[in-house]
Amino acid sequence: MTIYVRDDVEFVKQYPKKYPQRTTIQHPQLRDLLACPKSRNEFYFVHQNNVFGYETETKQTSHVLKDLTFSPTSLTTGCGYLAAGGPQSQLMVRQLYTSWFAQTTVSGSINNALCISSHLGSTRLLICNNDETIKVYSLPGLQRLTSLSLPTAVNYASVSPDGRKMVAVGDTNAAYLFDISASGGYQQIATWTATSEACFSCSWNQTSEKFAVASQDGCVCVWDIRSSEKLAKLTTKQFPHKKGAARCVKFSPSGSIDLLMYSEHVSYINLVDARTFNERQTLRVAPPGFDQHISGLTFTPDSKTIFVGLENAVMEYDVDTMSRRCFPEGSII
Repeated sequence: MTIYVRDDVEFVKQYPKKYPQRTTIQHPQLRDLLACPKSRNEFYFVHQNNVFGYETETKQTSHVLKDLTFSPTSLTTGCGYLAAGGPQSQLMVRQLYTSWFAQTTVSGSINNALCISSHLGSTRLLICNNDETIKVYSLPGLQRLTSLSLPTAVNYASVSPDGRKMVAVGDTNAAYLFDISASGGYQQIATWTATSEACFSCSWNQTSEKFAVASQDGCVCVWDIRSSEKLAKLTTKQFPHKKGAARCVKFSPSGSIDLLMYSEHVSYINLVDARTFNERQTLRVAPPGFDQHISGLTFTPDSKTIFVGLENAVMEYDVDTMSRRCFPEGSII
């Protein structure tokens, strides 16, 4: 369903901090190359054939993956690991805060997206490839556990926080919903239609009840897993123009912040009230007067800050946490 959206709201404060760190994009449609896995004072980003870490308090930059043989098309963090994927199925995994790392190729073509998840005490790496598969590996052993075949190149997959569901999207307008069994198997249970074009990102909310899908045509669709009917259909600031393609979508991961944010092809990001989906703040993150590509966006683990990657800087915005803890009844949690 399409919801009337108010735009006269402010979920994040307008005046960001700016860190002069250049970020790069290797594929025009793959824009999830910024991560903040542990601390609101540290983020990771891609620049050419390197992955860097940046400490916002000390202003120090560190090499996490240096002089790779490929320029990453995908990046993810989770469960203490960082993984980067390349355009010819290359894969590099590093255990953060230790010296362990591994490098391999997984067959296929472009590693479009990566997802690290936990299952019954073990850690898994899901690799979304242009060869129409999701390859599932163990960590740290990098043993292939299974390979899931879809009827399209797979652009993104996301596992729900409770580890029981997965949604995947690709070069069609479909969202593929899977059950993850107690034994660790993946069973497709539904195929739902998003909008009219290919989809490039998806995300679960923290309660594992809702997921969102971002599409090339500038739409973001939200479902509650209990119904095949869309809970909301949102658009970008620059919809329906090519500049308004919805590239990366993220739910806030913790607390009572309850926001959904998504980036556009250039210059703008959007933040939406994830309780009602009827209020939206649109931010121009590029400088006035000219467009800039957005390499990725991420919440900090406490959901109190967001980072946005641009061509020549990473921007930090503070969430107005007090207003997000206030509910219509007036109670504060």
